[in-house]
Amino acid sequence: MICKFRGCTGLTSINIPSSVTTIGYYAFRNCTELADVYCYAETVPRTAVIDGKDIFYNSYIEYSTLHVPASAIDAYRATAPWSKFGSIVAIDGDEPVVPEPDQCEKPTIYYANGKLSFKSATEGVQFVSEITDADVKKNYTAEVDLSVTYAISVYATKEGYKDSEVATATLCWIEVEPQKEGITDDEVSVSEVKAVPVLIQADGRQIVITGAADDTPISVFSINGMQAGSAISQNGKTTIPVQLTGNIAIVKIGDRSVKVRRD
Repeated sequence: MICKFRGCTGLTSINIPSSVTTIGYYAFRNCTELADVYCYAETVPRTAVIDGKDIFYNSYIEYSTLHVPASAIDAYRATAPWSKFGSIVAIDGDEPVVPEPDQCEKPTIYYANGKLSFKSATEGVQFVSEITDADVKKNYTAEVDLSVTYAISVYATKEGYKDSEVATATLCWIEVEPQKEGITDDEVSVSEVKAVPVLIQADGRQIVITGAADDTPISVFSINGMQAGSAISQNGKTTIPVQLTGNIAIVKIGDRSVKVRRD
């Protein structure tokens, strides 16, 4: 469907692909310099009329040329508003190949100071993200296991570009002192456990863990329990090459096991 050239006074020529079946309201309204329209559709596209005004309203197509497939000339001549063109001729040549638009670069996910951030090598993109919490759902049991784990997905989008691939990550909290069940303040009845945020990103054939304390053992397992790789966390970031089938992996950080979805 085409619907966005309204008021383009500098538009002199337009190619309408053979795949177009419908053209929206006022699509070429006030395109006053439009001289040639190449429509490759062998079936005349449907068009809209509002208050007697068609898609070429105020574009002076009575002085323009419509180029259409030779087999469809009679159909265009018999169908308004196409019939209003000053001349309707057979297209000379093949339909032009429209190049695929560039794709936005896949985002990278970061977590610091209580905030998630996203970056893409493509400038000027917007990020569309979704964050889900496995704990936030209906439960029908007497106990609810609080995992404090968030699944994150994000892609980059920009006008004139294809959307990027979706980047995914898992954000969880790892207890620094698991031997402590909590510290109770009798006055305010607050219980807390010291923990650090850990971001896990599974990208292709590697698992990247950011935020785990140095010297923490980290292992990666397939969903059926087979170990696929291991490492010791150093300098706050650990990369583990893996060979896994399926899109689910189990990452064990110290005593904490986290299920992550792979891209």
